[in-house]
Amino acid sequence: MPRTEHPGIPRPEQAIAFVAFVAVLFLYGGVRLQVRFGEAGVLAAEWLLLFLPMLIFVRAGGFDGRVTLSLNRPSGRGLLGALLLIGGATPAAWFVGWLQTFVLPIPWEVLEGLEEIITADSLGRLVWLLLLLAITPAFCEEFVFRGVLLGGTRALAPWRFILLNGLVFGAFHLSFETVIRFLPTASLGIVIAWAVWRTGSIWTGVLMHLLNNATIVVLASTPHLRDAFIDPEAPPPLWLLPFAVVALPAGIRVILSEPAVPVSISNKRKARPHD
Repeated sequence: MPRTEHPGIPRPEQAIAFVAFVAVLFLYGGVRLQVRFGEAGVLAAEWLLLFLPMLIFVRAGGFDGRVTLSLNRPSGRGLLGALLLIGGATPAAWFVGWLQTFVLPIPWEVLEGLEEIITADSLGRLVWLLLLLAITPAFCEEFVFRGVLLGGTRALAPWRFILLNGLVFGAFHLSFETVIRFLPTASLGIVIAWAVWRTGSIWTGVLMHLLNNATIVVLASTPHLRDAFIDPEAPPPLWLLPFAVVALPAGIRVILSEPAVPVSISNKRKARPHD
């Protein structure tokens, strides 16, 4: 007899099919919204083409939203570990991105376009960019990738669904102009997926995603820091490397010092008899 799936969460193939669907929807619909409404269209695409379909999928599928999306309150120690992890993972991703430029040089027009998008020259513009590029993706993308995708693939071995999560997250951020974003984004996705899985809370991922994106926006909008931190063709400040080497394992250690999350759905699945 085949293994009985837990009725409260999507099966792996359902979760993967859903993410593939919203990725295509976001690619085509998002471009049209952006062309018509500019930055407001980007904001609308995140909420209407990612977050709203996620809600419909969970509701229409009859899934347990709390379990599927890991809607548990994180512990203080889990949040501290998440802060340390993203504090180390963000500069580590910058170094990965910089090393990539030796193999995949970035066209100058792409650099100029990216800098214009993430740079604020006034407080009002900064608040808008934080909403557009940090707060909104932290909620919409986390609930799709570390919510539905992570929840639905937990029947796999942990290293497999965490690696899959990061790779799919990196692929989602690909475009013809920004191929170089894949490795840094995928590596961040792996770190965030592990933290959400280990803490059992989607809010850990929301916090990490928000802080990563907000850090980039704030640095890009601060003239005397922009060239030192944001220029992808220049190495990040070297002092960030030892900081990342210390912060990453410290965050892992803090999170692992927490008692294990109660029996996960993946464990329940594996415990079910099958012929």
